[in-house]
Amino acid sequence: MKIHISESPNKIRGRKRDESRTESILQAAIGLLLEVGFDKFKVQDVAIRAGAGTGAIYRRWPQKETLIAEAIKVMPQTKVELTDDPIADLRVLVKSKCSSTCEKPDLVPGLIAAMRADKGIEEAVKEGFSVEHFRSAIARIIGEEHPQLDLLTELTPAMTLFRASFTPESIETEKMTDEIMAMILAFS
Repeated sequence: MKIHISESPNKIRGRKRDESRTESILQAAIGLLLEVGFDKFKVQDVAIRAGAGTGAIYRRWPQKETLIAEAIKVMPQTKVELTDDPIADLRVLVKSKCSSTCEKPDLVPGLIAAMRADKGIEEAVKEGFSVEHFRSAIARIIGEEHPQLDLLTELTPAMTLFRASFTPESIETEKMTDEIMAMILAFS
């Protein structure tokens, strides 16, 4: 006796994907990336934080790197509240960058290694990382047409990353903020 089992081609196997779970997994991944960096990032830790199984994560993102890339893409961008004082606004932005970089100096080397190892992560970082907020803040002080605007825009976060990577033990956030501000204001 031959048994014939037919499946409807439109029938979806398994449970319907819960989009709120997807969001909680991404938020857990973002939090973990910002806390421990790329080198110590583990899908198991994301699962624990999100209250999800690793299977639920791997069904959505087949590799750890695809999860990391998507988490980078949806990370919130730096928002700066503008006031009538462009120097004070820039100072807040620079101090924030100095503080965050100095608190987690090991995040950047891991990020660079991850970018070199995985094209998806590289594209996500290049797409998501913008220095436009620095450019806008500096331009309010020295002007959009200043010939050194782009250089100052790149140097501002680069100085914090350089010092955090090579001399993290000697960094004082206020002092570094003052030095970066003095450099920018010297061009105004």
